[in-house]
Amino acid sequence: MSKRKLVVILLCLVFLAPAFSKAGDGEINYYEPMVDDEEYGALLKHIFDGKPADEAYVLYDELETHMILSDYEDWIKDAALARASLIVARYAKESGDKDTAEYYMEIADGRIKDARNNGAPESAAGVVEALSTSFWYLVDGSLSKAMKFPGMVDDLYEKHPEDFHVLLLAADRYLQSPGIVGGNKKKGLALFQEAERIIDRNPTAIWDKFSIYSGLALGYDSQKDEENAKKYATLAKEIYDADPTVNKLYAKYVE
Repeated sequence: MSKRKLVVILLCLVFLAPAFSKAGDGEINYYEPMVDDEEYGALLKHIFDGKPADEAYVLYDELETHMILSDYEDWIKDAALARASLIVARYAKESGDKDTAEYYMEIADGRIKDARNNGAPESAAGVVEALSTSFWYLVDGSLSKAMKFPGMVDDLYEKHPEDFHVLLLAADRYLQSPGIVGGNKKKGLALFQEAERIIDRNPTAIWDKFSIYSGLALGYDSQKDEENAKKYATLAKEIYDADPTVNKLYAKYVE
C-alpha cells in the first residue's frame, strides 16, 4: 500500500470516528451524579409511599437546602429541584390542595428557567418543560396543555434519543397516550425494554428503576403477558408502595 493511500485512509478514520463513537439511544444520563442522593430519594419515597402531604412539603424544604449546599452543577440543582417541585405539586393536587399545587408549579417553572440560564443541556431542560406542561394540565385542567405535551415529547425524542430521561419520557408517552394522539403501546413497551437493558449496565437511581419497572408492568399487561406483568409489578411495588397503577396490576396478578 502506498503512503498516500495510507494517509487518506487514516484521515477518513479520523473524520468518521465521531459518527461511530456517537452515544446510543438512552446512553447519556445527565443525572448520574445524583443516583445515590438520599435526600432526593427520601422525598420521592415519602410521596410514592402515600405518606402525609404536609410532611412532603417539609422534606422538599430540606431537599432545597441540601441541593444548594451540594457539589452538583448549578443547572442540575435547578432541574432536579424543578422536577421535585412538579412531583410535590401533583401530590398536593391529589391531596385536594390546589392552591399549594399551583404554588409548587410556579416554583418548578422558575427553576426550569434557572436551569436554562445555568447551561442545562437542551434535552434536560426540555424534559422538565414537557413535564411541567403535563402537570399543569393535571392541576388546572387546561386541555391546550394536554394537547401540547405529546408533540413536545415527540420533538425531544426525535432530536435527543441519546438522553436517558428523554427515552423514559417517550416510553411513557407512547405507552399511555391514546392512539388518536400517537400513542403506541407496543412502541412504549419496546422503549421501556431498551431502558431496562441500559440500567443493567449503568448506575441508575432507584426512582428511575421504579419508572422502568412500572412501565414494563403496564406494557406487558397491555400485551396480555401475565408472567412479565406480574414480575415487574412486583419489582415496582418493592420500591414504592402506593402507586395506583402498580397497585392495580399487583392486585390483578399477585394478590
